[in-house]
Amino acid sequence: MEYKIGEFSKINKISERMLRYYDEKGLLTPRKDEANRYRYYSAEDIQILNTIKKLHKYQFSTEDIKRVLESDEEAVKALFQQKIGELQKIALGYADAIKEMKRAIEPEKTINRVHTYPVFRGTRPSFHALCLRKTVNEDGLELLMDHLRQSVKQMNPVLCGQHFTIFHAVQEADAELYDAEIGQPIQWKEGTDDPRIQFFRESPCISTLHRGSYDSISYAYRALYDWANAGGYPIRGPFIETYYTDGWVISDEQAFVTEVSVAIGAE
Repeated sequence: MEYKIGEFSKINKISERMLRYYDEKGLLTPRKDEANRYRYYSAEDIQILNTIKKLHKYQFSTEDIKRVLESDEEAVKALFQQKIGELQKIALGYADAIKEMKRAIEPEKTINRVHTYPVFRGTRPSFHALCLRKTVNEDGLELLMDHLRQSVKQMNPVLCGQHFTIFHAVQEADAELYDAEIGQPIQWKEGTDDPRIQFFRESPCISTLHRGSYDSISYAYRALYDWANAGGYPIRGPFIETYYTDGWVISDEQAFVTEVSVAIGAE
């Protein structure tokens, strides 16, 4: 049994325009009668269309749907596993957003925290660190963190402090991209050759602690800027975020503890 496009459209509750779009993209290709130029759909096409609808519900793009339809069973499993990871990450993001909005509309059920940022002046001692540097967005930074974790595990050095991130610059052409360098302080012998090992010299610095998610960490940066400007100390940046408690060890963002520090010059 074959169905003309109008009949197929009504049977499947889908517009003829969308069916033509699927045809153009190679997702659902009907038989075309060269004499009258009609499109004819088969009963098997109903099953394919239902699969396409299901994949759209799973947030697959048109290109990825085409890949699924053309792949064997094992490849489809791999594509599904990848999509599951993407959706789980999105779901966690929405869950965090929902919690924040609930706290905003239900203040009587939340603990009001006053973020204060006392600034400490001191000397940052010299150290070596295993470092990775790349221009990334927020998701790319997470991947870079995972890469650092794997690199540290492979090297298995003696650790000498908490891992950190240096944000060197935001890209002019894309504000969501930044030049980030992440590192893990380690014990290291001078002269040993590894381009990933960076040496950080001793320097006078100021620092403060930020408690909670990174959404409001800019206030910690502002506190350091204000303190330096008020005292006439030139900032010798870049700023360093050192993670004492973060997503590596705890899932509750409100319990994160991050030190923000920056080198300064003489008064």
